[in-house]
Amino acid sequence: MTATPTAAGDTLARDRADARLLRFGVAFVWIATGLLVVHPLYRSIGAAYLLRLGLPEWLMVATCALEVALGVRVALGPATEWWTLLQASMVATFTALLAVVDPWLLVSPFGMLTKNLPFVAAVVAAWLLEREGATPRARWLVRGGAAMVWITEGLFPKLLFQQASELGIAEQMGVAAGRPELFVGALGVAQLASGVAVLALRGRLRRLVLSCQLVGLVTLPLFVTWFVPWLWVHPFGPLTKNAPLLACTWLLLRRDADWA
Repeated sequence: MTATPTAAGDTLARDRADARLLRFGVAFVWIATGLLVVHPLYRSIGAAYLLRLGLPEWLMVATCALEVALGVRVALGPATEWWTLLQASMVATFTALLAVVDPWLLVSPFGMLTKNLPFVAAVVAAWLLEREGATPRARWLVRGGAAMVWITEGLFPKLLFQQASELGIAEQMGVAAGRPELFVGALGVAQLASGVAVLALRGRLRRLVLSCQLVGLVTLPLFVTWFVPWLWVHPFGPLTKNAPLLACTWLLLRRDADWA
């Protein structure tokens, strides 16, 4: 039975609205990352990495101007293949360069580079939703983007490569009972399990997990902000990159019945 013109039009409108939500989340990251160059700490950290890469400091300001312009264009849309490739290429280049100069960024407890994976997933999913609608690959990109951050942040910094910065936050919060490594490890298991659950579960259980993740994406940065507020002005956007993650998670939760 074919869909009526009205039903098809409603579906198209929903898909475009979903794509717009993802684009806004992505655009926020580009614009925030570009504008925050006005903060001296941002420039100090950025200049140190540029020096290690052997690149001139003026490149930071030029790149930030490009990011602001790119963010405005992404927000205004529509998503096209060319703009999607440009964004993915820029993120891949930044990630590769930074991973070479500082491999520990790959296992940062704040998702310095690992959050680039769901970021690119949101970029590509927005393009697919506008181009072909909520096809299986578009839905899986959104789902994978939402799940990926919990899997990577649960597995690498919390279970395999625990670091003093996160252990210190656990101690300061007063929830570690003198064993911050155990608390962080348990949190890592929970995060890893929740990411896998988004990929494996269906129906009410998945909606419950997504709801918990949505709350976590709001509350965890608040806890981190209390102890490490300067992360908001870090040039690698460990907290601003939560915007597309929130968009992916909210989208999955809202359309879970349709996308089962």
